[in-house]
Amino acid sequence: MAKLPGSYRHVSFDTLDSTNKYALKVAAEGDAGNLWVTAGQQSDGRGRRGRPWSSNEGNLFASLLLIDPAPIKDIGQLPLVSAVAVHRAICDVVPPHLRGAISIKWPNDVLWDNQKICGILLESSGLLSGHQAVVVGIGVNCRTHPDRTDGLSATNLSQSGYDVDPLALFERLAFHMAERLDCWNGGLGLADIREDWLSRVRGLGKPIVARLPNEEVHGVFEQLDEKGGLIMLLPDGTRRVIYAGDVFSPGTLT
Repeated sequence: MAKLPGSYRHVSFDTLDSTNKYALKVAAEGDAGNLWVTAGQQSDGRGRRGRPWSSNEGNLFASLLLIDPAPIKDIGQLPLVSAVAVHRAICDVVPPHLRGAISIKWPNDVLWDNQKICGILLESSGLLSGHQAVVVGIGVNCRTHPDRTDGLSATNLSQSGYDVDPLALFERLAFHMAERLDCWNGGLGLADIREDWLSRVRGLGKPIVARLPNEEVHGVFEQLDEKGGLIMLLPDGTRRVIYAGDVFSPGTLT
């Protein structure tokens, strides 16, 4: 069993349909939260917008159940918190000379060069008790990967020539999530998280394309606003803030 910090608990399965689904189920049954759920493989893993998530054995599939982690208006900041924690965890388990290849793509994809190695899916549900359950689902390609994920080419950590054990990675992830959640402090510490995130992001100051439900926006990734939204400088000199959408570098767009 993995070593966890503080009050966090952990349940592990060889196979599960979805770690997120299980976490939401036990939340509805009254679980107090701070619960990690991991699985060796998933039969019904999913990514953003219901897209399937490749869930082969040898990778990390983990979901963290939180109860009332922040006011509703600030829960949208959790992707930044989670991405920084994942980035830190991966840096812990690969040799120092490889860490420069790891970066974050807004808001919470983690890349190896320009290839996706991690996806993060947040789901929430209001409980009958009046509390809010939030699940942070994290999938990291340690040893296998699909050809593409969410429009990006994908890879896995073992392609670097250095094998990463999912359990070892999970222990570092649990540590960094607890530490970054404490720093974030329900939204009060967003400024520190924002600076941490910006130090790890790929594409700052470079052209990007934001795919939104009804349009495609081209511009330059200029900054994050104080709420974690992506500020784009448009060709006409105006600025636009993106809070939800898929963002790509033009050369990786498909």
